Amino acid sequence: MGVIYDVHLGILSEAELPTRFDEVADDWMNTLKAKRAKIITNLKAVIPDEAAYISKIVDRSNTEYSNFIRSDHPRYDEIMLKRQIKMEAAKSDYITNRDAAFEEGGKFETQVTARKQFFRRNAVIIWMVTGDRDKIYGPTPKARYALEGKKAILEELITSADNLITNTELKPFFKYRRYVPSVVATINKWLTYIAYALKAGWSDSDINNKIATKANDELAGYVNSAMMNPDLDPANSAIKIEKDASTGRWGIRITEATPA
Repeated sequence: MGVIYDVHLGILSEAELPTRFDEVADDWMNTLKAKRAKIITNLKAVIPDEAAYISKIVDRSNTEYSNFIRSDHPRYDEIMLKRQIKMEAAKSDYITNRDAAFEEGGKFETQVTARKQFFRRNAVIIWMVTGDRDKIYGPTPKARYALEGKKAILEELITSADNLITNTELKPFFKYRRYVPSVVATINKWLTYIAYALKAGWSDSDINNKIATKANDELAGYVNSAMMNPDLDPANSAIKIEKDASTGRWGIRITEATPA
């Protein structure tokens, strides 16, 4: 019969995302700052004084480092002596600096504020790929519905970011539903790399050669007769990351074909 379903699910642009990033970033910042007192209380409970610092940080750290460099290292004794002296000498500074950092308005709070934009930038990338389920779906959750054979749900979520090429019939892609989460995780991983690359201004050539080619090598491993729905033809079905000529977007293309 040939191809029965063929869809390209595109990565969202930042302009298409809900305008809630500042709110989300502020919530993240305020939530962390609200935990400042609890964090320092817990730290003080574990390492209340210099003696605890020696036993719980210095001694344990030196034991692990000793195992790492091994006693047969030609400068083992010298290295370990230097490390022990420096770490023990820092015991007073650790307590003083830690307590100062967690004072109101201290370094903990200023660093959280400084990292807010970093958090926002990462949230944008995540939403370009996964979307915000309250308002918009990205290519990753749509791909899950496609692989599960949920035609009605998938097509309800199709937007201008996508290209529905053929929609005669959509079957579950795999023999067993338990295969789907691993495949979706792989799709999400590679689409996230591409979203970062797009934000970084990479050319299509670089994205294709450095990301998509590797992604498709991995995804091709899922398209085989042992894993796939026996109603489908592995030779003509595909799960592939590519740029769609119609939408001009990078995304995931899922093609289902039945045996001729």
